[in-house]
Amino acid sequence: MWRVSLLLVLILCQAKIIVAQSTIDTASIKLKLERILERDQKTRSSGDSSAYMAYIDSCNLQELEALVSQYGWPGKSLVGPRGSLSAFLVIQHADLKTQEKYFPLLKKAVEAGELKASHFALLEDRILMYNGKKQIYGSQIVIDPQSGAQSFHPIENEREVNSRRAQVGLGPLEEYAKLFGIEYVPAVDTLNHH
Repeated sequence: MWRVSLLLVLILCQAKIIVAQSTIDTASIKLKLERILERDQKTRSSGDSSAYMAYIDSCNLQELEALVSQYGWPGKSLVGPRGSLSAFLVIQHADLKTQEKYFPLLKKAVEAGELKASHFALLEDRILMYNGKKQIYGSQIVIDPQSGAQSFHPIENEREVNSRRAQVGLGPLEEYAKLFGIEYVPAVDTLNHH
């Protein structure tokens, strides 16, 4: 009889361990992502610690990779829109190799409704730009080293860019250009219409 009791106790203990392991502390994950977001944006918006941006970005990436290996991609249903944005920005601000590594995972997240398509579009454009290719959505800005003037990295089939932007939830390129003080004139059809 004592063996049956002992067996029941062991089974119940194992069940509690399994339940405890399957319970995800989303509040803790959201807090980590919030801290990552604060660090990420502080170096970019206020100029604070901008000299340490690469170091901060690498620390943020290490934290995110630990979360991803434990829980998978932190999508909106797990960490909310702000947590999802934080995770995305870590990848967006990472090196090309890291961006390419996570590209398929983020694509699946968009397909599952766990990441905004507009965020993914920014990543896709950045990867294309870093690879010396034309961007699709016109999200990447370059700075002329001599004049300091900002302009768009070349855009694939520029006449259709606003249509593509609309499909992923981005506004017209003309409006986006204003945010950077860029005088943008939409590409016109170069075919002769006589």
